[in-house]
Amino acid sequence: MAKDSSSNEKYSVVIIGGGPAGIATALTLNALGISNCVVDAQASPNRKYGEALPPNAKPVLKQLGIQSLVEHNNHLSYYGNQTSWGSNQMNTKEFISELHGSGYLLDRLFFENQLWEYYRTQNGKIFNGFKVKEIEKKGHGHGIVLNSHNNNIHLSSDFIVDATGRKASISQKLGAVKKELDTQFAMTFTLELNKPITRNIIIESVPNGWWYASPNSNQTLTLMFFTLKKMIPKKGEVNDFVEKEMKSSTTISNFLNASKLKETEVKIIPAGTSRLDQPYGSNWVAVGDAACAYDPISSYGITSALASGYYAGQAIASHLSGKKEAMISYRYIIENAFQAYCEKLINHYREEKQWSESYYWKNRFSDKN
Repeated sequence: MAKDSSSNEKYSVVIIGGGPAGIATALTLNALGISNCVVDAQASPNRKYGEALPPNAKPVLKQLGIQSLVEHNNHLSYYGNQTSWGSNQMNTKEFISELHGSGYLLDRLFFENQLWEYYRTQNGKIFNGFKVKEIEKKGHGHGIVLNSHNNNIHLSSDFIVDATGRKASISQKLGAVKKELDTQFAMTFTLELNKPITRNIIIESVPNGWWYASPNSNQTLTLMFFTLKKMIPKKGEVNDFVEKEMKSSTTISNFLNASKLKETEVKIIPAGTSRLDQPYGSNWVAVGDAACAYDPISSYGITSALASGYYAGQAIASHLSGKKEAMISYRYIIENAFQAYCEKLINHYREEKQWSESYYWKNRFSDKN
């Protein structure tokens, strides 16, 4: 039987999820003098996918006071991608004309740890290793029960932030509906290479989808193959499928001799576009992937997470001070950005005409895929 903590801790805002979106929200609230805490099911940060932080992230990094974090030696300056998209030639797409200069290629696990530690230096409280067991309406706010190792902690808050990622588990529990715009998935794994390689991101389209390769160090490589759910084989055939898709590529196939894949090493995760029917409700708001999840080809992920956390923090502060229209403004910002993203995304996929008759490219945005 679970033991209840005797204390009932009160915060103006409880943030569920300690990724970039959750921490950005917390830092913004801290700066505005609003009490908050972060709840994360992991005992310590886990490595998330996505290492590229483009140049246009710099303004929000400065606003949040965390630009110094990405300037650490563990992260590298990032000047562009090597891409094979729309032709069979590998080209370098540089940020040379970008207003903000270079971006950053992150050591992602190190960055996640940096965010937690920085928030803590700002007197932030993280309930790490705790899962949300129960949420109930409590006056104009919420009562929240956390559980860890058969121990319950009770929190009360005026406002809840859902930063649980693509699951959007808190928002859905509170009545929101998640809408999937497509069924793209990623098959991801890490290879230990036989020789050092340059830390550049490689993107290569192939008949059944596209590849993303990101070196984590000079001899460790994260590979992700993006395809539609219908094309993913049953469990026992995953390795053969992945190796076949590597062989269908020009550049990615060069990594085939790095090591033999193991079935358990390949993870299959959602990687399409999704959003909530509403990004906020009665004393709650969704941020990051919980509100809108982006196709990784867009490089919107981390930047959007940080920006949505910043705007949500501002909106919550205004809402708590009596400006009820603040959440409408937040929704406007989020939905405008999402609409612009959708238009760019469709145009980007239309640039690839080499395999117009293949199932993936014909059905990329079909309602039936």
